[in-house]
Formats: sequence, C-alpha cells, structure tokens
Amino acid sequence: MQEFLANGRLFRLCLKELRESLRDRRTIITLIMMPILVYPLLSMALQRLILGTARPGSETTEYVLGVPDEETAKVVAKALGETQRAAADGLRPSIEIIRPTSQSTIAGAAATMQKTESPVEPSLDATPAKAPEKAAFSIVVPERDTVTSSLRDGQLDIAILRADLTIQERPRGERNPVFDFTMEFRDGDTRSEMAMFEFRKAMQLVNDYQAAIFRGPRMDQAVHVRATAIRQKLDTNASLAGILPLVLILMTITGAVYPAIDLTAGERERGTMEAMIATPAPRFILLLSKYVAVVTVAVLTALANLFASWVTLTAGGLGQALLGDRGFSFWTLLQILPLLVIFAAFFSAILLAMCSFARSFKEAQSYLIPVMLVSLAPALVTLMPNIEFSTLLGIVPLINILLLSRDIMTGTPNALPAFAAVLSTLLYAGAALVVAARLFGAESATSGSQESWSDLLRRPKRMRSTPDLGELAIYMAILFPVFFVATNLAGQWTEEIQSRLAVNAVLLVVLFLIAPASFAWYRKLSFRTTFLLTMDNEASSDTAILRTGRLIGIALSAILMAGGLWIVALEAIKVLNDFGLGGIAIENNPALKEAQIAYRAIPFWMILVFTSLIPAIAEEFFFRGFVLSALGTRMHASRAIVYSAVLFGLFHVINGSLLSIERFLPTALLGLALALLAIRSGALWPGILLHAIHNGLVFWLTRFTEQELEGWFGGTNEHFPVVWIAASVIVILAGLGILFASTRHRTHEVIA
Repeated sequence: MQEFLANGRLFRLCLKELRESLRDRRTIITLIMMPILVYPLLSMALQRLILGTARPGSETTEYVLGVPDEETAKVVAKALGETQRAAADGLRPSIEIIRPTSQSTIAGAAATMQKTESPVEPSLDATPAKAPEKAAFSIVVPERDTVTSSLRDGQLDIAILRADLTIQERPRGERNPVFDFTMEFRDGDTRSEMAMFEFRKAMQLVNDYQAAIFRGPRMDQAVHVRATAIRQKLDTNASLAGILPLVLILMTITGAVYPAIDLTAGERERGTMEAMIATPAPRFILLLSKYVAVVTVAVLTALANLFASWVTLTAGGLGQALLGDRGFSFWTLLQILPLLVIFAAFFSAILLAMCSFARSFKEAQSYLIPVMLVSLAPALVTLMPNIEFSTLLGIVPLINILLLSRDIMTGTPNALPAFAAVLSTLLYAGAALVVAARLFGAESATSGSQESWSDLLRRPKRMRSTPDLGELAIYMAILFPVFFVATNLAGQWTEEIQSRLAVNAVLLVVLFLIAPASFAWYRKLSFRTTFLLTMDNEASSDTAILRTGRLIGIALSAILMAGGLWIVALEAIKVLNDFGLGGIAIENNPALKEAQIAYRAIPFWMILVFTSLIPAIAEEFFFRGFVLSALGTRMHASRAIVYSAVLFGLFHVINGSLLSIERFLPTALLGLALALLAIRSGALWPGILLHAIHNGLVFWLTRFTEQELEGWFGGTNEHFPVVWIAASVIVILAGLGILFASTRHRTHEVIA
C-alpha cells in the first residue's frame, strides 16, 4: 500500500475513475443543467411565497406593546393619553381609541393617530422605508413569560422594561407629567423596528405639544425614550432561509448518487469489477480511488449549485428578503462551501457502502431510495420556525450541517454546536469509509459471495496485537457524540462543585477506560500491546542494574517535563487571552467568581483524585494506549505522535457547555510530550506519572487567591515572570535529554 501512495499510482487511479464518472451524461446533467434550472425556479417560488405570506395592506397597523405589570401599563396608557390630548388641541388630527383584544391581559387602552407631516422632525435611530397610514398600540401584560422573552419569540412588537412618571411643577402653577421609558425591540425585524418608529413619533408629539403651549422658561422634554435592539429568535424569514441550505444539500447528494452507483454496482453489472480486483493494487486503494472520484463530483456539484444560488439571489434581490440587509454575500458563500465539502465526504462514503451490496444499477437504486427518504425526513425539520441550533443537534448527521449553514447565512452561528457539527461529521465520514472499505473488499472478493451487515459486527476468531485504523475510526465516531452529550448534560445534573467533579471523573472512567477495554475484549485485541501495559522493549542482554537505571531515567524525565510543562501550558493560555482567544475572565463573571471560591473550599486530596489521578489514568489509557497503538499500525511514529496530540487537544476544547479554544494549544503540546514518552518508553505508566503531576500542579495553582499570587509574580498575576518561563523550558529540555539517553537502545519507531 505504501508503494501505491508513494509513486503516484493512487493519483492516476483517482484520475481514471473521475474521468469515467464525468463521461456519464447523467453526471453532466446533474452538474451543469440542474443548477441552471433549479435556482431561477426556486427564486420565483420563494418570491411568491414571501408575497403570499405578507400581511394584506391596511390603513391601520396595530402594534403590541408588552409591559411587565399593571402599574407600568397605566403609565404607558397615560403617555398615549397625552398623545391624544395633543392631537385633540389641534397639533394633530383627532385620535381614534382602539379597543384592546382579549387574547392577553390588557392593562390600558391604545391610541391611533393619523400620519401627517410633523413640524418638528423627531430624533430617531432608524427610519423605515415605508410607514403605515395609521398606527395603533395595544398594551399587553404577558401571562407567562417575561416581556423580553415574549419579544424574542415574536409575541410582542416592543417590550417596555420600565416606565417612570414624575410631575414637573411650572412657574405658573401648571403640573406637567414627565415620562421616562426603557424599551427593547428586535434588531433586523421590520415590524418591530416600525413599531419603535411609530412609538417614538407618538412620544415626540407630546414633546412638540409641550414646547408649543409653554413659551416661558426653557423646559425639558416631557418624554424620554431609551431603546435597545436585541437579537431575535428565528422567525418565518429564518425558516425560509433554511430552504436554501436544504436545496444545496439535496443537490450535493444527487451529484454523488450516480457516480457512486456507476463505479460499484455499474462496474459489477458490466463485468469489469473482477478484472480490477485481479490487479496488484490493494482493495482499499481501489475503493479510495472511487471514493475520491465520487467526492470530487459531489463537491463540483455543490460548487456549481452554490455559485448558481449566489448569482440568482444576488441578482434578483431575494437574498436580502431572506437573510436581511447582509444578503447572500460572497463571504457567506466561502463559509458555506467547506460545510458542503465535509458533508459530501460523509455522504459519499455512505453511498459507496450501500452500493457495495448491489449487483446491478437498478438494484443499487432500490437500495438508495430508502436512504434518500430517511435523509429527507429529518432535513425538513430544519424548516420549522424557531428551531434553534443547540449543542445536542450539533452531533445529529445532516441536521447539524443544515442548521449550521442556515445560521451562517443569517449571521447567527454558535461556536460550540458549530465545532461539534464539523468534528462529528468528519468522524462519521471516516467511520462510513471504513465500513465501505470492508464491504467493498468482502463483496468484491468473489462474484458469488454475498456479505451482510452482521458480518461487520461479528467478533473476530483470532487474537490481534493492536487495533487498526478502521476500528479507531468507528470507535471515535461513537465516542465523540456520547462524550459531547454527556459533558453538556453533566453540568445540569448537579450544582455542587464536588458532585460535578465526581460526575466528570466517572464519565472519564466509563468513556476512556471501561468502554475501550470492552471494545478491545470484544474485538480480541491484546490488552498488553493495545494499551502498552508493560515495558518489554529492553534487550535480553540487559542486566538488572541497566533495567533499573533505565526505569529511573524514564521516571525522572517524566517528572522534569511535568514540572516545566504546567507553566508553559498556563502561560500559553494567558497569551491567547491577550489576543482575545481566551474564555470568560473569572473577575468579570460573578458566577465563575463564586465557583472559584467554592472550589477552594474542597479538600485538596479530592482535587488530586478527581482532576489529576483519575483523568491521568483514563485519558492515557485511551489516547496513549488505544489511539496511539491504532495510529502506529499504519504510519511512522512521528506522525502518530502528532495526530494523537491533535485528537487529545480537540477533545479538551469541549468544556461542558462552552467551547474553550484557548485550551487546544497547551493541551496539544502536553499530548506531544505524553505520546513521545509512551513511544520512547514503550509503556503507559510514565505518561500517567507525567499527566498526574502536570494536572496536580495546574489545579494546585488555582487554590491561591490573587493577593497570594501577587508576591510570586512580581505584583501581577497576568503572566509568569520571564525567569519562571526560561527555567521551565530548561527543565523540559533536561527531561527530554534524559528520556532519549535512557531509551537510546530502543529501535522500534512504529508501535506494532
């Protein structure tokens, strides 16, 4: 296999398969003709849909004002009464009283004013393009939710958080009311912004009236309005915006279907599959070439559809109607394209796996029709109003990419679900490709064989030393969604710090120790070599003194590297915080401040057990045992070290319900040291020692208050002193030197 990867044969095979796919007229129709026809028709349909769902024109538009209580409602009603008084005195035409509806608790009446040109132009944040002929205001007290949540849900047009009324004494004995409003409206929502515009105009009428009737000493404005724009929940427009990602995904799937069928079942039906299997190329390489061809066609289809949709929406102006003022920009297109590529990689592997059972083009189509229907059903859920892209939906295939694409288009992506969507889809793609490779190899071995899905789950008959990459891909595809959901739900099970630490420790033991051990037992993998449980790499001629000296040297190197890495890790986080890549500062968050105080009250032995010892054992058992062993079966030790460290860093980015990007770099650096130590020593135990000491020192530092740390860091705890950092680097280099000196006789560069 290495020969095919090194001398360019794989590239030539991929090019051959791609040429055969592009010669198929069905592929050309899907790639070129469909985008030209689909998106203009889709544009016209959406325009008719938007026009059909728009409210019919009317001279009067009634807006709903939400207030928190009855007293606030009375103040708002009195302010609208002042508007009526101003109009009745001739400053405006007469005002019509609108009776409130009975759908909610109504605290006051509403006023409607005729739209005319104002002699004094009001001061407004934004002026809508077109105002209604008449505007009415109904005052409502929400029965269940707060005014802010009701505003976000679209039940209200404006939320009045506070309304103060004071009486101003005039020199001639007049008593004039003065109002002060604190309000919220939905940013980017045309109706809410229009309601805010009309309310400001109504209040400006009161100010104009006061200025007109009192010509004495200068007086303050009678009404003060402070308005804040808040982000709205998804509405109908957002649901319509979800149509475009759905169409793009479906077209990407369609682009991959015909090549996947033709390169597997089609070749078997034409009788060319057996001749290909008889070549010296490994079967996985043959499948990989077909996979690359299918993914390439799917990506080309996605690119053609994405470009066609961008041109159609931009030229027709529908992009702004669906996505707001930002429209469907070119930057949005560049953000959506990688998501379509990731999804194409995932679904192409599924298609190849399904088509491996088929012996003809027609049979393959009958297999894929249920797959398409199953894929379409959850995708339609994303079109429902107010479906938010939550952390749990971030691991659901297809739905996660659709919702993430929709949020990118509307400008409201969330970091943690986005991270989960991308990483989980990549892991699902790897697992699906492994399944496709095994089905392809088994099905293509003989023309008369017929494998079943149960063969993939059957326990092997022979004991093996280490897992392969396929088993690692399948296990990771299962582990990540379980780990992601469990860590997000763990914080909801209990509020106590001690209980949270215990729950996290149990999760680590179950997911990273018990589960991989059970998987290794079922797959008949040797525990000794899979998890590096013994140090058996010494030469047989070594004396007991040499072995003892080597063990002492390895242990000393682990201690020294642990003593320096914790400072480097914390300093890296501090530097990332300076660049704005860190998390929420504790001093800026009262909840985190209280959690830190409660954390310091926990006995330190409990901290050592739950955050140092148990995580060190469980994580080393999996990442430097199972993961590193599987990677070492197919690649050089240096690449296995890097890949395992990257996986180690990615899993630590998930911090409960938060995405802690700043943890990736220091954790990946720690993973590099741990993987190097495992490969050089040939055992898991030195890494457990290094990992436990590193975690213990990091969490030991969090036990001190800011005042206690000031004396250590020269008056500030923002960064470590330069002397500390230099000393830590020297200690790490010393540990590495001792490690290489102690293991200089080690000859294995790849774990086997």
